[in-house]
Amino acid sequence: MGMRTFGLSKAGFVGCAMPGLGMWLALSLQPAMAADLAASPPPVIQPPAEDVEFRITPFFWGSGLNGEIGTRRNLPSVDVDLEFRDIFRHLDFAAMLAAEYRNGRWGLLADLAYVAVSFDGSRNVTPRSPGYTSATLKSRTLNTTVTGFYRFYSSETFTADILAGARLWSVSSDVDLLVASILPISTGTERTWIDPVVGLRLHVGLGHGFGISAYGDIGAGSSRLTWQLRGSLDYAFNKNWSAHVGYRHLAVDYRRGGFVFDTAFSGPVAGVSYRF
Repeated sequence: MGMRTFGLSKAGFVGCAMPGLGMWLALSLQPAMAADLAASPPPVIQPPAEDVEFRITPFFWGSGLNGEIGTRRNLPSVDVDLEFRDIFRHLDFAAMLAAEYRNGRWGLLADLAYVAVSFDGSRNVTPRSPGYTSATLKSRTLNTTVTGFYRFYSSETFTADILAGARLWSVSSDVDLLVASILPISTGTERTWIDPVVGLRLHVGLGHGFGISAYGDIGAGSSRLTWQLRGSLDYAFNKNWSAHVGYRHLAVDYRRGGFVFDTAFSGPVAGVSYRF
């Protein structure tokens, strides 16, 4: 009857024995396939998400206090010599906290320390004039350092940050100077000032959760000079919790209108960090 036969090919598809039909189907499908390919958008490669973290660190700094403190131009200043091992005998109050926010290579550091100490005619405070026999001192010091930083180098075991910011000081000093057989002369004053600072921070990973951190800054402005060095041994318990033990030294030389605060705070420091 002139009918063409249909059957199954070896691959399991329906085949056609009509001459030219297979070619006609292939040619007719090509434009549709090409249109589908053209309509498909190219794959979008998402950039890797930047690391964002916030870390808070309560800490205790067993700082000694050494230097010169004065309150008035016409009265002698006093020398203070308090080693860190004696801090608990003279410490009235202390509050200390550090925080860090980082988004990729950029971040912000904040460090606050408030210390109130008192000396009552002890050997730790001596007038800088032979006409005065003894002195008492109450000193309350707040220093806050806030810096922005940029992480200019980062690897699996080493990071380096450059910092710039400011340090705020707020100091209150009350001094009683005693002259033999005369009532004590009492003076007191407060000063607040800000110094721009620049610095560097480094961290080296030692493996097994251990690491070493180093920090330093220097600045001037309202004061003649302020600088700080800090180093610590760090241990990460897990992704969120870590501990730090080290040593910290902070110095400032401020002299304005008879007020003198040329001191250095130095001693061991320990803290615990939580990363959000």
